[in-house]
Amino acid sequence: MNDEHRLIPSDGLPIAQLSSALSDTLQEYAAKCDAAIGVTVPDFNCDSGVVVPTTNYVNGKCDRPNRLNRECDPNSRFQVISNTADAYVVAHCRKQGRGAGLYGDIAVIQHNKKNGATCFYQALGTLNGNVKAPSKGSAVWPWYSPASTAAIGCVRCHDNGPLVRSPYLTQLTGPNALPGAGDVSFNRDQPYYFVGADFASWKAYKVEVAGNLCIGCHRMGTSNLFNFDDGAALDLGIRATATSEIAKNPHSAASPIWMTPGQITYSQANADAAASIRACALRRNESPLPNSSTCRITQYTGVAAPNVPGRFTAVWEPGTQAEIQVYGWAYADYREKYDQLWGQGWRLHTLQPYVVNGVVRYNAVWRQSTEGEIQVYGWSYESFRAKYDELWPQGWRLRLLQPYVVNDQVFYTAVWRPSTAGEIQVYGWSYESFRAKYDELWPQGWRLKILEPYVVGGVVRYTAVWKPSSAGEIQVYGWNYANYRAKYDDLWDQGWRLKILRAY
Repeated sequence: MNDEHRLIPSDGLPIAQLSSALSDTLQEYAAKCDAAIGVTVPDFNCDSGVVVPTTNYVNGKCDRPNRLNRECDPNSRFQVISNTADAYVVAHCRKQGRGAGLYGDIAVIQHNKKNGATCFYQALGTLNGNVKAPSKGSAVWPWYSPASTAAIGCVRCHDNGPLVRSPYLTQLTGPNALPGAGDVSFNRDQPYYFVGADFASWKAYKVEVAGNLCIGCHRMGTSNLFNFDDGAALDLGIRATATSEIAKNPHSAASPIWMTPGQITYSQANADAAASIRACALRRNESPLPNSSTCRITQYTGVAAPNVPGRFTAVWEPGTQAEIQVYGWAYADYREKYDQLWGQGWRLHTLQPYVVNGVVRYNAVWRQSTEGEIQVYGWSYESFRAKYDELWPQGWRLRLLQPYVVNDQVFYTAVWRPSTAGEIQVYGWSYESFRAKYDELWPQGWRLKILEPYVVGGVVRYTAVWKPSSAGEIQVYGWNYANYRAKYDDLWDQGWRLKILRAY
């Protein structure tokens, strides 16, 4: 990146802890999924699922082949492990010619219907159908790691929602019916996002062409895995309306065409509609994305806010500026968003790293700007200070400075912007030392620009930055809420408004 947009790597200390932020163990991933989704993936036995019917199976063809591998796969089983008002867990055990109690491909999807959180678990090989929970780790049962599952690219096909609703699985009824059975608007506007650092780069987009039949009931999706020609808009829609399909018997009442529901045989109009959606989806790597009635592509997945850890203190002021916010994101998620927004003309307005259970999370707000900025994340004081001294003569000044504490070690996240203004800083001072410095600087025309109290070993420390100014200011330090609130109400009527507010 050029000098106006520099990410400076950490000196080996936690950026969130960076190594864990970029990849999860299977057990870490399962814990994140359970927390985001609200139901867990337990032990289960594939043989307890329902056999997916393979009707009229002759010479490798059947009425409703699976659409993933484009094959008839007798004795494959599907089961709904959990299905509540809020979430579901489903398992698909593909037989692939394995013997009794064994399967060649076992996949689980875990999804929250309300917030869209979704997790994928995968195993391939000759697998014992007596499956152990992912939360027990890959040493207990040979689940793929989250990184290996992500490398498969499930979103390539699962791009309009967590479940691909082909006739292969929609033929099931009873307790193992596919969740959402009978709902023709399934995957129309339901939320959808991917849990876990290894899946943070996945994006799904809805593809729209005005008046197109294919989007009359549900989304037509595509993904940001641009090297693949897969998914609802690019591939499944074409196959669903084609004159024939691999491994499928000729269209008939016993073996109906996939789309549209209720139709039995081929329709040129339906095929033309699918082709129009595909033509639009092929433009998914344009920047900006197409946005007209003849072709509109919109990202609809994201990292949702439910279950964001921590508590929030906030101050609003009058304004009409646009802004984009993220809350409680891992570093990898936040960093990807930063890089995405940079080229669109957004710069950091606020940045708040905070620690929950030893893990660093990021709250950030961007506003529109084209200024340059340089950032460091999770640096020790010594490394941060060396960088500060390097940047000072080059005309960079602190815009944001956020210390945080992990295991009683202080780390610094900072953002610089171009400027030649003066500034004075102190780092990790006691209140008494900070206060003496404040009183010394006040008559010299310095006012607080940044003030960050934090706690190390049960002791409050102060990091502060002053800038030249003669404006008035009033401060309170370490007050409880009741006293702070009374002071706020007293000062409001006197014409004072908040400039800095920090809780610790």
